[in-house]
Amino acid sequence: MEDSPCKIGVCIDLSFDELMSDKDMAKTIKQILRVYTQNRRAKAPMQLHLTSFNGRSKEEMSRHHGYDNWNIYFHNEDYLELFPKEKLVYLSSESDNLITKLEEEKIYIIGGLVDHNFHKGLCHKKAVEQGISHAQLPIGEYFWMKHRKVLTINQVFEILLGVSEGKSFKEAFELILPKRIEKLSTDPSQLGVKTETEANVN
Repeated sequence: MEDSPCKIGVCIDLSFDELMSDKDMAKTIKQILRVYTQNRRAKAPMQLHLTSFNGRSKEEMSRHHGYDNWNIYFHNEDYLELFPKEKLVYLSSESDNLITKLEEEKIYIIGGLVDHNFHKGLCHKKAVEQGISHAQLPIGEYFWMKHRKVLTINQVFEILLGVSEGKSFKEAFELILPKRIEKLSTDPSQLGVKTETEANVN
């Protein structure tokens, strides 16, 4: 990963341990394992960081023998202790900002939270309170989501990875979410439909 030509950073924020049940904590780690697998298989892996990696998240991860040898940057610290504020972009469907491209000098934060909408808007609120940039994936510019379902941590990462490899956001959505999206009609009321995520953009 350190030698990868891709220098786009992705940070999974694991500061939400106390808000999740044991079952949801296990689901969160399972999704992170999928993220690791996706990144490891990529020709140009993204720079993957886990922050606030302590407490329950670390305990759950320890069930997977040898994880500390994985090609991931594990940090006990919060991302604010590791990166300049101006480099951070927290992904949140509550944001009024749209990501139109990925920038190598930025670090895109995915909330490590499986909440099933119990904590809707939490990541956006956190970003605003911390004074860091926030944005949503531009799904609503091209599609509407069936049944307003949530995205998983690994789905969001896979979309970012696809874009980092040269796909457009539209192409990445079609590849990663083929059964979850439908093209927008010409009805203006369909434009700008926002999505909610259990892990990243809520």
